[in-house]
Amino acid sequence: MSLRLLLGSLLLAPSLVFASDNIQIRYLEPSDKVETQAQQAIKQSGVNETVVDLSDSLFPFEKTLTIEYGSEDGPLYDPEKHVVQMPYSFYDEALTYFTKNKYQEKYGKPAQSGAIDTVLHTLLHEAGHAFIADQNIPILGKEEDAVDNFAAVLMIEYIENGDDAAVSAADMFAFESEDRPDYYDFGEYIDEHSFDLQRYFSTLCLVYGSNPEQHANLLDEVENDYLSERKDFCIFQYQAISQNWHSYLSKPEVDQ
Repeated sequence: MSLRLLLGSLLLAPSLVFASDNIQIRYLEPSDKVETQAQQAIKQSGVNETVVDLSDSLFPFEKTLTIEYGSEDGPLYDPEKHVVQMPYSFYDEALTYFTKNKYQEKYGKPAQSGAIDTVLHTLLHEAGHAFIADQNIPILGKEEDAVDNFAAVLMIEYIENGDDAAVSAADMFAFESEDRPDYYDFGEYIDEHSFDLQRYFSTLCLVYGSNPEQHANLLDEVENDYLSERKDFCIFQYQAISQNWHSYLSKPEVDQ
């Protein structure tokens, strides 16, 4: 696209920011002060630049993907429109969870950082759905689990301190699980997602498996006779999942 055409498009749609041939970012108009603050936090975080850079080097699309902030629905991937929808309220909800659980006090990490880590994981999760659709990747099993793994592998292997960010995103699953009743209704059992607590431990398992020495104490909250065996399985599982996803990921260019 020429500069003139690009500028013309921006004038017609001021909320649209062209990031690359793979992903374009669209911001819808915030409806109130809370949404405006969420939009500013997302813009300043660098999370979009991270996702775009990863896509450019590792999972390019045949058809440009749009990430739309301010949608009413979501977070979700709409395959008909090839659009990832991300409500501003998702960031605010995550920030509320991390603040309520005193993340700074317990883990020495600001609540805002935990919320952005969650947004990043979710964007990569939804981009994973888009990549599967765009590349016609066969998935044997739950696609939701597959894209959780996609997000975790990318964060752990290609983002500085991405393992810690993945743990923050996992903590969000744990926070959400605490707000659920002790039992699940039939709608939960038939849902395409695994339970929040399963997603929490699955992510921790991948982080541990990626570097057992660095994350030696990560699974210590699991107190049973099978923990040692489970830790060994996490190492095997991470290697298998990483290898499987790298069958479809491009090899990043190495600076000479």
